[in-house]
Amino acid sequence: MTEVHAADWVVPVVASPLRDGAIAIDDGAIVDVGPREDVLGRHPSAPITEHGAAAILPGFVNAHTHLEYATYGGFGDGLPFGPWLADHVRRKRTLDADAVHASAVLGAEACLRAGVTCVADCSFAGATVGALRETGLRGTVYLEAFGGLNHDADEVAARAAGRLDALAGTCGPLVRLGVSPHAPYTVAPATYAALARLARERELPLATHVAESAGEIEAARDGTGPVVEAVRGFFDVAVLGEHPLAHLAREGLLGPATLVIHAVHVGDAELRLLADTGSPVAHCPRSNAVLGCGVAPVAAMRAAGITVGVGTDSPSSALDLDPFAELRAAILMARASAQDAGVLSPRDVLRMATADAAAAVGRAGEVGALAPGLRADVVVVELGGTPYWPVEDVEAAVVYGASPDRVALTLVDGTLRYRKSDDARYRHALERAATARAAMISSSTR
Repeated sequence: MTEVHAADWVVPVVASPLRDGAIAIDDGAIVDVGPREDVLGRHPSAPITEHGAAAILPGFVNAHTHLEYATYGGFGDGLPFGPWLADHVRRKRTLDADAVHASAVLGAEACLRAGVTCVADCSFAGATVGALRETGLRGTVYLEAFGGLNHDADEVAARAAGRLDALAGTCGPLVRLGVSPHAPYTVAPATYAALARLARERELPLATHVAESAGEIEAARDGTGPVVEAVRGFFDVAVLGEHPLAHLAREGLLGPATLVIHAVHVGDAELRLLADTGSPVAHCPRSNAVLGCGVAPVAAMRAAGITVGVGTDSPSSALDLDPFAELRAAILMARASAQDAGVLSPRDVLRMATADAAAAVGRAGEVGALAPGLRADVVVVELGGTPYWPVEDVEAAVVYGASPDRVALTLVDGTLRYRKSDDARYRHALERAATARAAMISSSTR
């Protein structure tokens, strides 16, 4: 049955904002978008929900998450990247499967509460698959794989294949699988190649963390530095003698199906590689800032034709899963870095969190915009009562004035998955996950 949602503003992203607009949804898909009276005229018998002083937008596509780390907020704060990484690995070992699942469910509920309808999640334990299915959040779950020079590449790939087989039948219609060779300092070249072959054979996407920190570049070029020290005992780091992106390109491991996460420490040569290979980037400005890694050259990426989607990373490095805070950070850091107030706009970052993020994670033509034929992943954001109401520029009002507390409802595939007036699922998830966090805190004081 067709239903209509109307508000003072509709922001399709792929078209100009509409004042007094509406959308119509039928069988989980968007079937109409336009001025309110026009949509109602075309669907006269459809029930209508009036949202008033609000904006209807496509649900945010979070281009990089680790939902299993939703309980890690603040741990290791202030440590350099290498020691922070070691602390993260140590704490992770204290959790059992139930605790990891509870953390992933909390992360999924936090996303829905913040208007995120689709995630690209790098999953260490695979628990994100069950969390997405339980909560109704859409996503691609990239199963992380690790293997330094001291590991057998074929064995690592075989284990990854086994994990994919075990999870394939549990995904449901909203969840897809992918493969994530973690990073050049935790995955040796032969293992990267073996994992890439596995992904190609199964027609699955890849995601990998690359050029996040200066220490990673030193590790790849010289085999020295804090990142090498942090993973010593777990992984023998391969010395590539060049920038890790140059190595991945040389080995044919970049391309439209490979999501490059972070890409902070890149210059003109690396930007050309990303552009020439059509490799998309997941930009996580708050994580990069909290860890002291730097500011990715987002404006230069976009100018080079690189598809850039915004991701929150996880609370372990980026405080929370708030897409609005991430968009503000993207603007502020880009403008401060360039010393140019016009370098990135609210319209730009909204697109980076919706249509461009959808393209980056292989979901173009499915989600990321309000247009007939796309799935009905929708968020309603209240704007009344903010300093940006009455609205002059609705995109600026959403980016600068909104927050998860302003999200009225979230629909995934046309199904209500969050309503502000009933936050019980999120509160329950917080209670369940508190035990996991307490265990990690206890482990740090032993």
